[in-house]
Amino acid sequence: MLVFSPVVVLAVLVAAVACLVYRVSVVRALGTGWRIVSALPGTRVDVEHSRTGVLIAIR
Repeated sequence: MLVFSPVVVLAVLVAAVACLVYRVSVVRALGTGWRIVSALPGTRVDVEHSRTGVLIAIR
């Protein structure tokens, strides 16, 4: 089941307004964003700085 967070809805609306301001196709931009988000599962990002390390795993 897919549940939309109010923050996600707000981010999509802000992105749509930004697309209109910069004269970018809203449909094409949101489609590209969706393709990027749908490609994220299974991604691992390791960030290390000095003695601090962060691992981000997207499932």
